[in-house]
Amino acid sequence: MTAKTMMGWRWLPGAVALLAAGMGPAMGTQVASGAGFEIGSRVVASAEPPVSRLATKPCVVTLFAHESFDDHGDASSMAAHPHRFDYTPPKGCGDSWSKVVLEADFSVPAGRQFDRTVAIWLGGVNLYFGTTIEPEPDVAQHWHAARDLTDYTALFRQAEAGQMILNNWVSPTTNQPIYADVRLLFYPAGNGQKAASAADKVYPLGSDPRGEQTPLENGSASLSRKITFPRNVERAYLDVIAQSQAHDERWYTCVDKAYLERTRDYSLESFEACDGGSFRGVEVLVDGKPAGLAPVYPWIYTGGVAPHLWLPTPGIQTVNFIPARVDLTPFAGLLDDGQPHTVAVRVPGADHFFNVAANLLVYQDPHATELHGGLIRDTLVVRQPAGLVVRDTLHKDPRGRIIGTIDTDQVQSYVIAGHLHTPRGTIVTTVRYHGGFHNHQTFARPGARRYDETIDQVGTTSLAVERTLDGHHLDGYTLSQRDPLYLSVRKTMRTKGQDFTANVAMKQGHRIETRRTDAHGAVYHAVLDENLATRDHADGNTIPDPLDRSRFAHDEAGSERATFRDSLGSCYSTALRSRDERLTRVAQGTGCPGDVNHLDSRSRPDHPWLVPLHTAWSD
Repeated sequence: MTAKTMMGWRWLPGAVALLAAGMGPAMGTQVASGAGFEIGSRVVASAEPPVSRLATKPCVVTLFAHESFDDHGDASSMAAHPHRFDYTPPKGCGDSWSKVVLEADFSVPAGRQFDRTVAIWLGGVNLYFGTTIEPEPDVAQHWHAARDLTDYTALFRQAEAGQMILNNWVSPTTNQPIYADVRLLFYPAGNGQKAASAADKVYPLGSDPRGEQTPLENGSASLSRKITFPRNVERAYLDVIAQSQAHDERWYTCVDKAYLERTRDYSLESFEACDGGSFRGVEVLVDGKPAGLAPVYPWIYTGGVAPHLWLPTPGIQTVNFIPARVDLTPFAGLLDDGQPHTVAVRVPGADHFFNVAANLLVYQDPHATELHGGLIRDTLVVRQPAGLVVRDTLHKDPRGRIIGTIDTDQVQSYVIAGHLHTPRGTIVTTVRYHGGFHNHQTFARPGARRYDETIDQVGTTSLAVERTLDGHHLDGYTLSQRDPLYLSVRKTMRTKGQDFTANVAMKQGHRIETRRTDAHGAVYHAVLDENLATRDHADGNTIPDPLDRSRFAHDEAGSERATFRDSLGSCYSTALRSRDERLTRVAQGTGCPGDVNHLDSRSRPDHPWLVPLHTAWSD
């Protein structure tokens, strides 16, 4: 597979109607119809929830109109040519908005093409990161992506230079361009619509003034930037995307180097026989000191493992990566000292390589021009990954065949607390983190030509953050995340090398739940739960090739379900089924009032961290 990146949710144009549902002019509900799904279709379809919208008409700024990405050259090249644009704020729309949304529509004609990495940048800040869909010889593909960028509102108030990087190449083996239409939607404040609570400043960690992802070759390499902050920083968050590439693309299948040769014959291709172990993570540092951790989600691109697995339903977040958010608020007092500070990101476990993008969101105290404070507790250890344990039972069976298991485990907890002296009193922010990782790999030889491998993995994250004002609860939230992955490969050799067939089955999950509270006793609760299962019969000779190289009958079957509910009354439920790469069943709204999907405009089913209760943070 070549360079990739995808977009997180898929919703065909016309599938969404907006209306006010008697909730008052500042709210509004999005009702999702089933018009975008067609039984029997081979066009990509996803159950993932859309970005919520307001009922009012947005102002629109077009960044690209049917832009063609068709560079001619080596199909495996990673050196994409950026397509540039110049952004100016929407005219006659003010500089305060209730919501800002990025929309992108992509298409690729029928023919040959790999899945490709795509990212959109403005003023160095990453707006979108994802991968594209592979077409078939007789099926063109088109899909839609959106991202709620309301937190980044400050970025859009002034003119900026931006660019889009879509690593697509037209060559003798990949003959189709990819087209993109990209726009920003600004929902005006006023007439009953409140201006959104958003960061006061947004800093990219990259050095390119327009923006570009940074490749990190190993766990010691970092993306970093030295910043002199305003003297009144009260809260800070870092949004990180870490996209696996090359040998790291299927990092969950990797093993430590000591096991590599003994397990190589189980791999679907030599490219996939990777060392470096099966753990990857995100580490954030402030002035060289570890300041926070986050998981790496096992994104699987539409060419990943076996391309026919992902028709018509791509993997979770495949076309719209959701950033991991790291709370750096305990460090606010340190950042307020007027001196430059270096914020950096590393990927522990990386082994060639990860594309990384990171945006720092800073919220300032509106009541003071200068704050003072510092850290009061920090238990995060210096060296990452900490607590990683690898065990194996690999051995030769009576026929001399290598069988057994490899288990990779990590459990890590830390507490970081910082204080900040403000005009209202002393604010203490405490972040409690607990992360778990388990990857169980089983290798079996049930026959002379059979190589069976299973990977049963789960990553868990628990976060509890509380701010107190002079010892009394000010606000806080808890977060729990669970990301299971299961892969089963039953490989049957015909002769040697890549001459084999394989029955491949995969399951993915993503569950995130949050609970937020404020000083007045208000509570917000939200849960997003996504599950996907797919299987197919694969040919070893076609696994790394575009979809049109298939020379045998397939046996694809898949299902996906996504649900979202929150205490604002939002309810979303969509389930899809497919067979032989055609959509066979769609169920929407099951279990929701009136069996209809509906999203309050304040809800964030796309996360990060499934806000709202923004009023709890607006001091």
